[in-house]
Amino acid sequence: MAELMSITSVRVGADKLCARVVVNPGMPLSTAEDIEATARVYYLAPAIATHTCLGDAGEKFQDCMGDTEIAHLLEHLTVEIMSQTGLSGEISCGRTRRAPGEERAFDIELSCPDDALTIGALSSAVFMMQWAFVNPDTPAPDFEGTVRGLRQLVESLRGEQGDAAPADAEPAEEPAGGAVFGGAAAAYEH
Repeated sequence: MAELMSITSVRVGADKLCARVVVNPGMPLSTAEDIEATARVYYLAPAIATHTCLGDAGEKFQDCMGDTEIAHLLEHLTVEIMSQTGLSGEISCGRTRRAPGEERAFDIELSCPDDALTIGALSSAVFMMQWAFVNPDTPAPDFEGTVRGLRQLVESLRGEQGDAAPADAEPAEEPAGGAVFGGAAAAYEH
């Protein structure tokens, strides 16, 4: 089975994580190359459209979402997963840059309040993107369940009991507008 992308390296610092992501040959580099797959990602996590996005066509990610790098979409999906857990701190943010001299490689920098949280969110986002772009005929990933599971994992690693709902509980309602999650504002730079 073809893979959309590969993570070739991860560097974890005191407050940020940098992942080198390579979009594999034969796969789209731009969301414009597969707008239906991009829409599937949006339907999984619609709040990404209202993310603040600096350096692109407008102030919101929706202004460039239809024609931006696949890696940029991955960045926003990752930060959204982190924000939804309520464990990412006051601000979750990211930045995507093309790797110097490489057409298909990108460096994604993510705020990293907890390395397990950030790596778990990135891994989950890669899985969701794989579904959207390569395996749309299989069942859609459970976004809310992924967020709950990641929250429970991180809390257990921290030795916290937490207030996470059981896996079979109904998800809580999302806040209107999607800009603030569990007290954490989401900010992004491309």
